[in-house]
Amino acid sequence: MTTDPNDKYAKFKVPFSTNEHHEEDEWDPTTEGKISDWHNRHQDKVLDEFCDTHPGAPQCKVFDD
Repeated sequence: MTTDPNDKYAKFKVPFSTNEHHEEDEWDPTTEGKISDWHNRHQDKVLDEFCDTHPGAPQCKVFDD
């Protein structure tokens, strides 16, 4: 497999999946805000797939308050 010399995100690629599996009891709507609701994440499937294989890329970083 040849590496694309123009791929500026190649250094962020990982050989494993980084998407986490979520359980229904992981989020409590009565005590946690909507920002913690994992159901609202992963809506952009293209970005989700990219970030799954390039978790360190700048557009994939997530910051918590």
